[in-house]
Amino acid sequence: MGSSLCSVSYLAVLAIIVLASNIGVQAKRTIRIHKLEKVAQDTTYLRSRLRIAESEINELKIDGSLDLIHSLNNDWTVVFKVLRSPDGDANFEKVLTLEIQLCDFMKSYYKDIFYERIKDYSNAPHPSKCPLPKEHYVLQDYPLNVKVLKKLMSPGFYRIKYTLKNEETKILSYVLEMELEED
Repeated sequence: MGSSLCSVSYLAVLAIIVLASNIGVQAKRTIRIHKLEKVAQDTTYLRSRLRIAESEINELKIDGSLDLIHSLNNDWTVVFKVLRSPDGDANFEKVLTLEIQLCDFMKSYYKDIFYERIKDYSNAPHPSKCPLPKEHYVLQDYPLNVKVLKKLMSPGFYRIKYTLKNEETKILSYVLEMELEED
């Protein structure tokens, strides 16, 4: 299920761009990933692994795999939340929430934003492929250029939560915590 694997990283990018609040001449900025944690995984449905590493100053490398044990259809929902705090305290404010059925996600955000960017680095399913078939999906050495994100994002701390669920049963959930510092 490449869409779930990809949406962890790519929906994060989309959400951060939506957060843009001050574009213009700015000081040097640094993105620091503090934590990428898988907080839920139901291995009766899937097994996943995701890794993000800085490879160059403005580039992150994303690797991951997803073993989809059962096909998934539009009964499954992608939930994506972005929260922000100016100083990283416990008072994170909700900036963006997206909740969409899986096949609808494939036909829209995945098709329009992600697929063309990742297809050369993965065996990600075509956007028209839903229900998603059982498969071993891999994303390898995807270079995510964060230079534009550094210009668009407001300095602060971000908590990005991704969940794949069926009704209220979570089968996959990740949390990404990152910071944008202005030097």
